[in-house]
Amino acid sequence: MSIRLLVILSALSLIVSVHTAHAEDKPAVVRIGVASVGTGNRPVSGGSTQSVVADQGVLENEFKKDGIEVKWTYFAGAGPAVNEALANKQLDFAFQGDLPAIVGKAGGLGTKLILAQGRLNPIYIAVPSDSTAKSLEDLKGKRVAVFKGTNLQLAFANALSTRGLKESDFKLINMSTFDGNAALLSKDIDGQVSANDLFPLQDRGVARVIYSSRGEIPATRLDHLLVTEEFEAKYPSVVQRLVNQVLRVGALETDEGDRTRAYQVWTKSGLSYSSWKQEFDADRLAIRHSPLFDEYYRAAYKRQLKASIILHFVRREFDIDSWLDDKYLKQGLKDLGLEGKWQPLGVDGKPKS
Repeated sequence: MSIRLLVILSALSLIVSVHTAHAEDKPAVVRIGVASVGTGNRPVSGGSTQSVVADQGVLENEFKKDGIEVKWTYFAGAGPAVNEALANKQLDFAFQGDLPAIVGKAGGLGTKLILAQGRLNPIYIAVPSDSTAKSLEDLKGKRVAVFKGTNLQLAFANALSTRGLKESDFKLINMSTFDGNAALLSKDIDGQVSANDLFPLQDRGVARVIYSSRGEIPATRLDHLLVTEEFEAKYPSVVQRLVNQVLRVGALETDEGDRTRAYQVWTKSGLSYSSWKQEFDADRLAIRHSPLFDEYYRAAYKRQLKASIILHFVRREFDIDSWLDDKYLKQGLKDLGLEGKWQPLGVDGKPKS
């Protein structure tokens, strides 16, 4: 083979390599998992910035000019089902709660948390309206439903530990929130651990909420947006663009003047407007839905990891500070001029000056 031919073939090889590299600069699809479904298993969720992002088609509009498809998957199996999809490399991003993400990371899933999505989210416990139970302690030895593997279970376990109780003091039954609500109505269980999906039952007079963890910081829940390490390493610019869009919507969604609009979007999940008002009217959305990895959020995840080990949900520790990767958050706040938009919380959960 002549030197001239070798040069030509080398040049062609270089051209092919360059084109291949450019082709890999963007994915064909961005796959996003949500650890929630709406009433009747509808592919929608409520109560978060993510709900508004999905409802408005924000990410689809952002990426369509690049020919990148955005695929949303809503999981009736909640956080554990999201973990399974992540393990099978079926997702690139996920909106998820604290316990399943901790379990996944401790089990070897390569993920990074890149935005906070919810904090100080309470749990509630409801009983049939004719039950004699008036407190959490009154349910000892009774049949109590909780969606195991979700952040509901960890918050419930934390609520018990502050009272000197443990899960074995109850006849715990693993049920999804929807199945638990149905069992509560039919009185097949004595209590249900859930979120504000219990409010419609109380409004109808068929159930009573006897416990709320509001104000009990260890017994509240955390939510986040995570990305797989593999996707983040290949497409950091796509990650940044997605984060920026979530932040942009979050800045509007947490504006107190826009609260009513957020509630209206969230009702598309099938949960009533009244239920969202009861859940959020007493709080500032800018605190509950802050995207910041502030002192409170980091300390809360460290506390949740420690509790998960004590309760034998996971077996090993890992570095929370490196897992909560805020570089995209910081750049997004700078890009959008949103530095100072959200007030950080201290370790005690109170706003810092």
